Parts: sequence; structure tokens; C-alpha cells
Amino acid sequence: MHLVLLGAPGAGKGTQVERLKGKLGLVHIAAGDLLRKAVKERTLLGQKAENFIKEGRLVSDDIVLELLEDKIREEKKGFVLDGFPRNLFQAKKLDEILHRENRRLDLVINLEVKESTIIERLSRRLVCSSCGRIYNKENLGDFSSTCRVCGASFFQRDDDNPEAIKERIKTYLKHTHPLISYYRKKKILYNIEGEQSPEEITQKILNFLGKKEKI
Repeated sequence: MHLVLLGAPGAGKGTQVERLKGKLGLVHIAAGDLLRKAVKERTLLGQKAENFIKEGRLVSDDIVLELLEDKIREEKKGFVLDGFPRNLFQAKKLDEILHRENRRLDLVINLEVKESTIIERLSRRLVCSSCGRIYNKENLGDFSSTCRVCGASFFQRDDDNPEAIKERIKTYLKHTHPLISYYRKKKILYNIEGEQSPEEITQKILNFLGKKEKI
């Protein structure tokens, strides 16, 4: 099974990926993680991507495609992909890659969340400096200074501030939102209201996939 998760920054894609990959036995491919790894390691592509990320803009197609194409091709198991595709060009390139591998997308899940919710979520977000796990400032409890998984310290991403978040939302609406129409025409789009609890969203996705398998 091959899935894509769409949604604005802060829509909850990462949370759903973590839940779905375990329940469905899928590999997680995250364009954002690959980009941040390249930036951290100061690779040539990482240096090029760094300015885009800090300004809340989409990284150029050639950089993203170069990082992702080999990863997609090497995964012979099913995968769940988030952060890619981000525009129609990338979507068509993804179709071409999968076609050459005699594979196809089974479902594109679109998480719909209000702008005010996105700004609130991302402004409170902290990221583990080692494993990348995401936390909410208000829900850390006694683990206020270190990651529950690996014990490393937290940091807040440069683009997780209100002004940069608004720019990221504008960029999403301009470039990524048109993918909804593209995948709707292919009859593989599933829209779901993303302001529900993570558990409710996961269960509805699993229920939908179960029904889809029976058709």
C-alpha cells in the first residue's frame, strides 16, 4: 500500500504518519526530514535548501526530487509519504517514478485544519534535537527540558513563529492546495477534518481503507 498525506503545516501529518505506519506496516518517507538532515550535515543540497526553509518557502523542485527519488525507488515495501508532493510538477514526477516501478498510489489523505489552529499548534511546537520527535510546550509535564524518547534537548524551528507560519500557509495554498483537485480527478482523494483527536482521525482513515479494500 502506498499513501500520501496532504495538509498545511501543522495539520497533523506527522502524527498520523507515526500512527498509520505501525498499524499498516508501512515505511515513512518524509521530505522534510530528509531536507533537515541534509541541512544539518551541511551537504551541498542542504546548504541550498537552508535559505528556503528559514524563510518559510518551499524548497525548489530539483533539490527535493534529487533527495527523494532514490529513497522512493529503494523502498520495495509499502510507504506513507508526507511533505511530498508539494506541487503538480512533483505529483506528476511521483506518478512517473511509481509507474516505472509498476506501482501506484492507493490513497491521498487530505487533513483539513483552520489557519488559527495551525498558528496555535506550530507556535507551541518543540522538536527533539536528536531524534526529531515533536512535542507541545503545554503538554510536556515533568519532561519539560528533555525528550521522553532519547533524553536530548529541545529546540524550536526557525520557521515556527507566527509571521513565518503565515507565509508557509500562503505558500501551501498557492502551490500544494491545487493537488487536491488533481487527486480528486484520479478518485484517490480522501478529505478528513483534522481538528478531531489523533485517535479519531486514525480510526476514520483505517475504516475508509477497509471499505476501499472491499470495493
